[in-house]
Amino acid sequence: MNNKSKVIVGDFWKINFLSLILAVLVVMVFGVGAFVYYNNRYPSWYEEVRLSDGRIITVHQKREYYENYGTNQSWVEIDLPELGGKKVWHSYLIPMHVDVQQGQLYVFGRPRGPRQVAHYLYPKYHMVAFQWTGIDFVRVSFMQLPESIRQEENLYSCIPDQKLKVLRIAVKDQRWCDPSGDNGQFVKKINLPAYQELAIGFARAAGYKPISE
Repeated sequence: MNNKSKVIVGDFWKINFLSLILAVLVVMVFGVGAFVYYNNRYPSWYEEVRLSDGRIITVHQKREYYENYGTNQSWVEIDLPELGGKKVWHSYLIPMHVDVQQGQLYVFGRPRGPRQVAHYLYPKYHMVAFQWTGIDFVRVSFMQLPESIRQEENLYSCIPDQKLKVLRIAVKDQRWCDPSGDNGQFVKKINLPAYQELAIGFARAAGYKPISE
């Protein structure tokens, strides 16, 4: 092989090697971008939850979340004997509470915006409750829940620091989600009249009245 041929072959390998490096970098950048996008759109975390009977369990929350909107839908994985193992409660709600009373498991949450409110047929109390039947989570009237369960949130309704591997009870007790609402009326302790007023506002904006329990 003469010198000219050697130069051509050398240049060929250099060009292809550089192209390969560039392709690898592009794939890495795309992969990192996709990972960041997914984590931002679908934040998830493990969370300790105190039940009204004193038990502390660990659930796994996952949300479909939009920065300019909030939670569109959610998944809460719960592991309890009353469920017969791990089960996932999926909803178009911001999860607020999971609990057990007299062997019955209940969960409830609130819709974020008009689309979710319409999906649940304009709930009267702006909160939507479900009971585990042994087969599935079935919607029940919010006021059908035991009164002790309706008093406050025990599931973190906002998105916590994603650096936390587990959102511990101690952290939740020290700092809950920031108040929301025009007057900061929506906090950990549930203000039922305020939620009823909010339900009326959402329904009225769509030309309806709150109709579902």
